[in-house]
Formats: sequence, C-alpha cells, structure tokens
Amino acid sequence: MSEDDHAEAAELERAAAWRLRQVDENPDDMISAEAARQLQTLAEQVRALEGGKLLHEFRCICNWLGESGDVDELVQLVRDYNGRIGVGEHPADGEAYLRALVGLAQKTFGSM
Repeated sequence: MSEDDHAEAAELERAAAWRLRQVDENPDDMISAEAARQLQTLAEQVRALEGGKLLHEFRCICNWLGESGDVDELVQLVRDYNGRIGVGEHPADGEAYLRALVGLAQKTFGSM
C-alpha cells in the first residue's frame, strides 16, 4: 500500500515527529514526549482500521471537499487538531480519532 492509503496515519506520524523535535530541544518536556507516544499509537490504530466504514466515510467526505475545492480548511483543522493531541485533545483510540475527523469534516461542510 502507498502512503496515500494511510494519509491519516502519516499525518499523525508527522505530528509525532514534531513533538519529538520538541523533546530533543527540551528533554524535560514530558507533555510532548507523552503526546508523541499517543500520536504514534493512534497512527498504528488508524492503519489497522484500513478498509473500515469510518475511514471510508471520512475519505468520501475528503474526496467531495477536494472535488469542490474546499478541502484546504479541513486540512488545516486536522493539523491543528493533531497538534493538540496529548495536550488538549485525547482521543481514546483510532476510532475515536477518526470520529473526531469526521466531526471536523462535517464542520467544514457547514462553513461552505
């Protein structure tokens, strides 16, 4: 499978890498260290959900937004959300994370 097949997991991994860079700069940053672990765990869980209904729903919404030219807002909302994981946001697992993304996507629908 290509990275495109796991775009959601790759975004989580990018956020985890950013958190790990924060830890490199400040080894006492336990919040970033824990956030990186949570992000990595979520990435693994999201990969395991490949082919599932929830991931399919999210991707369908993304495709629709992409075709209508309105996906940029969602991309930014997801990046902002990923940046808060481990700090202000704590999805319980990969499914909870995807439900949150579907909610962000639906919010994007409402702003069009």
